[in-house]
Amino acid sequence: MNGRRVAVIIATDGLPSEKGDFDPKVACDNFVRALKSLEALPVWIVIRLCTNERNVVEFYQDLDDQLELPIELLDDFVSEGREVYRKNKWLNYALPLHRCRELGLRHRVFDLIDEALLSKDQLRDFCAFLFGVDKRDIPDAQINWSAFTEKISRLLEGESEQWNPVQNKLTPWIDMALLEKCYGTGTSCDCTIL
Repeated sequence: MNGRRVAVIIATDGLPSEKGDFDPKVACDNFVRALKSLEALPVWIVIRLCTNERNVVEFYQDLDDQLELPIELLDDFVSEGREVYRKNKWLNYALPLHRCRELGLRHRVFDLIDEALLSKDQLRDFCAFLFGVDKRDIPDAQINWSAFTEKISRLLEGESEQWNPVQNKLTPWIDMALLEKCYGTGTSCDCTIL
């Protein structure tokens, strides 16, 4: 398939179950076995959790350790927005980003935005994706931070504000003041670049 993958999206509010009076452990084992059968195929699995029950969340989190498949585990829009905000305060994790992830759009920075503050290279990649421009059209943030922020500011001018799930109001995709605080010279952000 020339490097292409098929997205398998699973939306669930509980543990796997089967018709009849099957033991819940058997149903879970059968589910894991069914997913393992996909390991040789070019698939990308998105599991959209529709619950916050701890045992359910833990079961699906453990799947990543059991399988040799790329898995994206997603919570609801607001919870994901909060997770992203903890690591990348400058980003408005608006609903279109969440929908892209829910529908299986695969981009390497999607895996990172809720795990750590993006590096400047990753930030540039993310902005190119977000604004739909070629990465080469955005100045390298490591080489010329000022030119990078000027370009991002111009790109933001052409965008509508989006609902921000953390601030509960419309905001730009990127908060330029927080971006500067996290990445600019003399940074004093409570973020950590790994």
